[in-house]
This record gives sequence, C-alpha cells and structure tokens, in this order.
Amino acid sequence: MSANGFGTIQVFATNVGKELAEKICQDLGITLGQARLARFKDGEVDVQILENVRGNDIFIVAPTQPPADNLLEAIFLAEAARLSSAGRITLVIPYFGYARADRKDAPRKAIAARLAFKMLEVAHPNRFLMLDIHAEQTLATVEYAVTDHLYGSAVGVPHLKKLLDGKDFVIASPDRGGGARAIKYATLLGHDDFVFFSKQRASAGEVKQDSIKIIGDVKGKLVVLVDDMIDSGGTMIADAAAAKAEGATEVWAFATHGLFSAGALERFKTSAIDRVFTTDSVYHDPKELADAKVEVISVSTLLASAIKRTHDGESLSSLI
Repeated sequence: MSANGFGTIQVFATNVGKELAEKICQDLGITLGQARLARFKDGEVDVQILENVRGNDIFIVAPTQPPADNLLEAIFLAEAARLSSAGRITLVIPYFGYARADRKDAPRKAIAARLAFKMLEVAHPNRFLMLDIHAEQTLATVEYAVTDHLYGSAVGVPHLKKLLDGKDFVIASPDRGGGARAIKYATLLGHDDFVFFSKQRASAGEVKQDSIKIIGDVKGKLVVLVDDMIDSGGTMIADAAAAKAEGATEVWAFATHGLFSAGALERFKTSAIDRVFTTDSVYHDPKELADAKVEVISVSTLLASAIKRTHDGESLSSLI
C-alpha cells in the first residue's frame, strides 16, 4: 500500500504507447499490464483489461496523436479501469494531440484542445501526467482531475550539455513565439544570449520564401533550435538554411515531440540541419530515424520517476 493509500502500481498502455510503456515498466521493475485493444469488424475500438486491478494504482500510457482511435483507446482503457474498481487512475499523456488548437483564432473554428481534455475526463481519471503540452494554459480547462506537467528539457538539457561542452553555440527559437523557451534552455545550458527567427508563413509549416530574419548573431556558431514539437519540419529546415547562409557552422534541433509528418524525415536527410534530437513521446521506427539524422532520447526514466513519486505521495518538483 502506498503512502496515498492505494494498492500496487500497474501500468497499461494504448497501442501507440506500448513501446514507451515497456521501457517505463523496466525502470519500475514491473511487467506491463495485460489488456486487449482490438477492433470490431466495422472498425470500432474494443478494449478489455485482462487482469485484476481492484484497489490498485493504475497508470495508463496513452499518447493521443492522430488517428482519433488513439484518443478513444485512452478513454476506453480509463473507463475499463474505473468499472473494474481501480483505486486510482492516472492518464500518462507523453504527447497530447490536438493541443495546438488551443484558442479561437479564426471564425467558426473549434477549440479542439479543450474538447479533447473534456473527452478524456468523461472516463473520470483521477489524474493527468502530461509532458511538454503545446500551450500550458490548456491545462486550465481540466475541471475534475489533478494535472502534473513535466518538460522535455529535463532530458534534453543534460544530453545537449554533454555534446555542447567546449563548443561555441547559441540557443535559438525557430519563431518569435518560442522566445521564452529559448531563454529557458539558454539559461539551463549556462548561456545568457539567444537568437530567434522572424518569418512570414504561407501556411502551417510552410515559410514564405526570403521572409526569414535572424534577430541575433549566428556567424561562426553552432545554432541549437529548440521547440516543443517538430511536425512537418518546414520551419526548422528553412531556419537552418537561413542560419547557414549567415555563417553558422552547424545547426542542431531539439524538440520534445517528433511528429515527423508529411515527409519530414525525407526532407531532413537533404536539409541544412546537421543533427535532430527528440524524445520517444511519439514512437517511430528507429531505422527510419537514423537515416534522417534523428537521435532519440528516452523519457522513460523521467516518467517512471514521476509515476513512482505519484504513487508514494512525493513531490514532482525535482523532476521539473
């Protein structure tokens, strides 16, 4: 029995969360919980927990990137645990899909981030454990559950610090909106200065040609672009080309969530970016990533520590 009065830790996972959940379980010294996540013949999601969870402390690892089935599997697993008399249910969301639609910035648009959280709350989880959500204000839309929020910098900064030792580098934001993140990373890496890239977009992920302006000095330096996610990669690839044109020696990129949609991996292979770092919050075949200059840093130990501390009733502050 934990300090919070709940039973044994049990970890379950949706289909897209299994690889990360297996690593988390290795760190915790337990076996991944058994569940059936199947489909009816018409494609509907069919979920069943295959072991006793009564009174136990249940953690469900469930990234919610598209397709929408991933979101449904998270909801149905939480509901199955609740109906099986679990003592407490925590939804561990390494990557929260739909988080970018966090405001009404055009007529007749849905605020999808808020609705996605409401859908997850329908299953009545007790807690959410999130990792680098796109806009932290979205967490305010959670009405009934407790929410803990971790950052990719907890694994990214130590990894980058080793690689950057002795190099002349500068931290960069790929756009003006990420300035606060760049300052944070620069501070954690022991640097006072940073640069950011200003640009005009033709559409999401597509930059207008010759619109990029670099605010700050990159000449003769290794530029490290930091962001919460890489989607199509268009912005970072355009920024890397601009940085090289201004005399940057190398360009690296770190983003907590590597979505790599719309042919991003193919574009990275021939881009001006020299190295890309991301975490395993979203799973990709390691063979595909290696050819695209992508290195994966696991968040399994970070999440396992958060799960253990939550179970034991301890603070997560040291992980943040």
